[in-house]
Amino acid sequence: MAVDIVQCASAAERTGMSLTAPSDIPRSFRGGVIGIFRQDLAAWHAAGWTPVPIDRREAFKMLCWFPGLRATLLHRLAHWTRVRGIPVVPLVLSQLNTALHGLELSPSVPIGPGLYLPHTVGSVINAKRIGSNVTLQGGITIGLRTELGFPEIGDNVTIAAGARVLGLIIVGDGAVIGANAVVVKDVPAGATMVGIPARPLKDSNEE
Repeated sequence: MAVDIVQCASAAERTGMSLTAPSDIPRSFRGGVIGIFRQDLAAWHAAGWTPVPIDRREAFKMLCWFPGLRATLLHRLAHWTRVRGIPVVPLVLSQLNTALHGLELSPSVPIGPGLYLPHTVGSVINAKRIGSNVTLQGGITIGLRTELGFPEIGDNVTIAAGARVLGLIIVGDGAVIGANAVVVKDVPAGATMVGIPARPLKDSNEE
């Protein structure tokens, strides 16, 4: 049976995948995995985990030492292979992340550069999108509530340990989700959410 390249490309576009020519793969990998992961490393450096500039040797040491960084790299690889329509590999890498690091993170989730994921065990993450320079602490859940739809997380968001972000909602840029908070409604940009169900924490200067 002949393969219709136009139909394949159309199907890939509908599913969010792209068909990358073999000659473009090295450039795509450098930009889509290595370039983004360098910014993830920079987030760890900014958090104070390494006092020296991160060269290849230091990056290798950090990967050996920090499970969260290894989990981040595995997800970058899983997402890159999925977007390019490579079969089986994204699922294998995702399952490997669960087995090694206790992290359920769907390979379909696009995550911006600068991810800081210091703890992985017990976290379940499936979002429409996660922005840049986001901090995800341990034991969190990002995913479905009752309706079919996943949260969208903006840039520069912090989600603290044990928090739940559920349903078809949007967490605005710069928001902070407090420890063990349960968020089921949209979060304004810059808000700090606490409690069950989560509510905005008023500024201490407000009466």
